[in-house]
Amino acid sequence: MKNKSESKSLLLKVFLENEKFIKRFLRRFSSNHQDIDDICQETIVRALEAEKDREITFPKAFLFGISKNIVRKNLDKESKRVFCLIEDLEAEELISLTPSVEEYVAEHQCLIRFSEALVTLPAQCQKVFVLKKVYGHSHKEIAAKLGISVSTVEKHAAMGLKRCWEHMEMSTGSQDVYESRKAQSAGNGRFPEGA
Repeated sequence: MKNKSESKSLLLKVFLENEKFIKRFLRRFSSNHQDIDDICQETIVRALEAEKDREITFPKAFLFGISKNIVRKNLDKESKRVFCLIEDLEAEELISLTPSVEEYVAEHQCLIRFSEALVTLPAQCQKVFVLKKVYGHSHKEIAAKLGISVSTVEKHAAMGLKRCWEHMEMSTGSQDVYESRKAQSAGNGRFPEGA
């Protein structure tokens, strides 16, 4: 059996010969150079400690095994920390992406009022308005599709918007519509402040 100082120098020699390979292996798990250096340092310390108790037959494999175990331990700690953070969130802090029942009912009622307003428009105006506001076609596309001029499309779109707006104001009361218009103009800019 070799004396322990010879074994340590052999293990240290193998580590120094393979340090760049160990670091390359560790880059698969972390891009932080400081973390990689820390893991390499911990690897050699653990290897030298383990060698005090037993002889290391395959030092290169032993060093890679230690570094892999250190990485696994660090990843386990990090995932536990993330899960603890998630568990600490209270239900009221989570944002629900689904609308409440009240929001759903209000949106449904608004859609009904919009549909009622839409059927009051003249046929050509209704077609233009639906193609523009519902399907998002450009004035040029609508003009080509309906065989009318772009300026006629613009007039029908403006008239449709104005008439639908007036119908919805009359059916709900101006304050509700004003609040709705203000919220929508802040969100997507479709309804001008003075309209």
